[in-house]
Amino acid sequence: MNALDNIKLGTRPVRAELQFRTVAGRTHLARQYTPHPFHITRPFHHPGDPKGMATLYLQSSSGGVYSGDDLSLDITAEAQAQAHVTTQASTIVHDARGREGVTQTVSLTVKDGARLDYLPDPAILMTGAKLCNRVTARIGKDARVILADAQLSHDPEGCARPFAWLENEVEILGPKGPLLLDRFELAGSDWPARTGGFACSGMMIVVGDPHTGPKMLQAAEALPGIYPGLSVFKDRGIALIRFLASDGAALTKAMTSMWRAAATTLDGTPPAERRK
Repeated sequence: MNALDNIKLGTRPVRAELQFRTVAGRTHLARQYTPHPFHITRPFHHPGDPKGMATLYLQSSSGGVYSGDDLSLDITAEAQAQAHVTTQASTIVHDARGREGVTQTVSLTVKDGARLDYLPDPAILMTGAKLCNRVTARIGKDARVILADAQLSHDPEGCARPFAWLENEVEILGPKGPLLLDRFELAGSDWPARTGGFACSGMMIVVGDPHTGPKMLQAAEALPGIYPGLSVFKDRGIALIRFLASDGAALTKAMTSMWRAAATTLDGTPPAERRK
């Protein structure tokens, strides 16, 4: 037996923080703390976006996440701030090789009148990967959020060997308490049966305008290789699309199309293109 099998290969928790604030009608990155493996670009302001909206790309300097990683990301959009946060590429969750998995915790605080689009690319669950992913969004009065969460299963050897385990939780908290809790646990060996053979799954949630739901559904249904379903909670101001995708390319197209449909409904005009 390898001696490493008897050692808990944990690393110290790593926590990153981003804070967006509006000054004179323009959103700026007011605070950043991004220790390794977190890295960010400078914020961009795209013509055609809502006035003052900042776009920021999250990056990683580690080539993915590994057994024992315990990573947290806290993003705050102060009152009236408008920010679009996405990733440069998908996050690769590497084979845990029988050891402990990866813990990834995201906390979003969107204060009164603010807007946050949090649109990370999918997590790629490699053969043997173990991931516990938790996202919590705290929403202030009249705040609006577009939130994406997606995963795909991948065997680099093309032999359909599954990932080991996925625990996933998305929680939305409003000013008066809980609005939504979506939670599931899934063994990789059950993935084909649970998804009907689709390689990818995900969801997109809009908080603040349930009328975005039909537009997102229409955008998803127009694409090949996508199997979407819509839930609308008008009393909570939430629209949620859960969907399956045939492959990573279809998944990316679906997420982009649904986000564009939601943002156009919220803002009245199509959003600026984002390049990866």
